[in-house]
Amino acid sequence: MKRILVSAIIAAASINAYAESNVTLYGVIDQAVAVTKHKHEAAKVRIDDGIYAGSRFGIKGTEDLGNGNSVGFILEQGFYADSGDAAFEGKAFSRESLLQAKGKWGEVAFGRAGGLSSDCGTYTILHGSALWTSYYTDGNVAGVFVTSDRMDNMAIYKSPEFANTTVTAMYSNGIGGDDQKWSHNDHYYGISLDFNKNETVFSVMVEMYDNKDLNADKTYLVTLGGQQGFGDWTFWAGYQYAKGSQMMPAWKAAASGVTQHAVTAAIGYKVFGGEWKLQGNYAHGKVNEDNQKYNIYSVGTVYEYPLSMRTQLYAYAGYGKANKYLKNDGDFNSWTACLGISHNF
Repeated sequence: MKRILVSAIIAAASINAYAESNVTLYGVIDQAVAVTKHKHEAAKVRIDDGIYAGSRFGIKGTEDLGNGNSVGFILEQGFYADSGDAAFEGKAFSRESLLQAKGKWGEVAFGRAGGLSSDCGTYTILHGSALWTSYYTDGNVAGVFVTSDRMDNMAIYKSPEFANTTVTAMYSNGIGGDDQKWSHNDHYYGISLDFNKNETVFSVMVEMYDNKDLNADKTYLVTLGGQQGFGDWTFWAGYQYAKGSQMMPAWKAAASGVTQHAVTAAIGYKVFGGEWKLQGNYAHGKVNEDNQKYNIYSVGTVYEYPLSMRTQLYAYAGYGKANKYLKNDGDFNSWTACLGISHNF
């Protein structure tokens, strides 16, 4: 895999030097010192990775075709800065691998990308949270929301902007792999509306997994979220309904999955040159097979301070607690504190 990555970088540099294409090498390195404590486990002190933003490097480029049309690509690999290991073994570009075409008619993309609610990649539109999925789940939105994953074989269309609004549609042509019939694979479908004007941001999205490879009931996700700024203050809020989820926390459930409602709310205030954020999250649901119920509470806070345009310090603390069905699950009963630095290049 190392040879593949080196070859890709050399190829990109060669294109930039001789063909004068618009090609850019970029990335993020993020590390923190963290203390974590999960229920029934001893506290751990460690160097952790990708808390504010996942560590990565990428190559992206575009070519102007004239008449407002262009073609481009994104190749992005995640890695662990504390060890240098690839985030996903066996993939040369695990975060994104996309070929794009853009014009006045909108844009299309094909390849590997994050789903609409994934909070990762070029086409996600998850709003309503101040503490995103890179922060620890005992305080961030992923502690209660079911977020879609990165997926292979994606086809994406994003409309031109109209009245400060865009529509994005996604389809994954088989998540289960290439070693079986297409009709037996898991498929993903998503459509969304995204509004963005000045300090007002809002999105609504509907997603579905057919779960054929899992031989399970379909998963439906309806997610709404937004944020509103008022000078130094920012407010976030979001809601999600999930039915038949085979993801968080349904790995303990049967083929029928879980059904749950989740909410999140947060405030942010710019102070001392940085920004302080506080977020609360809550979900309640049930395992559809036997009606086992659960609820999840979590709260997280962070102070983010920019040392420069490309480097940021952050201090984070989060606490999570679950009851009933999940009361003894350490993943939902935990606390975390960390101090870290994130650098973009």
